[in-house]
Amino acid sequence: MAKTERFTGLNVDLERLATRVQLYLQDNGFEVAYSKDPTEPASWFFIQARKVSALRTVAGVRRSTDIIIKGRPNDFEVTIGTGEWGKNMLASAPLFIVPLVGITATLVKVYTGKSFESNLWKYIKDQIRFLSNSIVSVESKERTDKRVYDCDYVEGYPGFNEQILGGKLILERSRDGKNRIVFTSNKGEITINASDIEQAQIIARRKGLHEHDLMIQLVVRHNKSTIKPVFNISDDIISGVLAGINELVSEDKALRSVEHTSVITDVKYCIKCGIQIPKNARFCYQCGSPQE
Repeated sequence: MAKTERFTGLNVDLERLATRVQLYLQDNGFEVAYSKDPTEPASWFFIQARKVSALRTVAGVRRSTDIIIKGRPNDFEVTIGTGEWGKNMLASAPLFIVPLVGITATLVKVYTGKSFESNLWKYIKDQIRFLSNSIVSVESKERTDKRVYDCDYVEGYPGFNEQILGGKLILERSRDGKNRIVFTSNKGEITINASDIEQAQIIARRKGLHEHDLMIQLVVRHNKSTIKPVFNISDDIISGVLAGINELVSEDKALRSVEHTSVITDVKYCIKCGIQIPKNARFCYQCGSPQE
């Protein structure tokens, strides 16, 4: 049975919320399809997801998890239920396959041991909280959304020979696509362009200062080499910060655009093995079975 929750007075950028949900689902091993209201600003977003492992099975191949985000930034509803893969319940716009993002973001340490739907609701509510007041006026001179978080310390960045204790981690989302991450403290500033980030993950310190504490580790291209700086963020907000980093990187690589790879209505499923194949295919390339 579908479950719906309403959120008011938060001024949330609904498209960014929908994008973060897509990234989360992909990171958890789902194939994702996406549709939205064709008018601007969009008032609804429809997201479907199915486990990649289901692609090679007949049973359950059409079953999906459906998420609907509908309303306005200050008054919207989120619904999570189940449906049929490839079927757009809202039907006002085509349903597209979402391409894989170009960054690995790991959330598993945060949500281990909980059911998927419970994890998804927790994640969505976290992102709604982090994206509150995220609508930036078009007339804004900076045209940038800045998210500022307390950061206990940073280590592993060239030029800093020891842990930098205390500071702020700032996620800067620019309308011109030049997203970046900035760390500031009384000992200096670190700036990392989103285009240079190859990986982001949550890790746990195994020994030393703050043992077992959760931290965000980045893999960054730096002066023709690779560095792995670590940022110590409060465990209560670390998943939201990681999602924000992932969002900056995916936007910078133009993966958030509407240039999707294929339309669901242009495919069908093999009558024998259930794999997704082109709609006009006469034979299945996986099992060789002729198609009707």
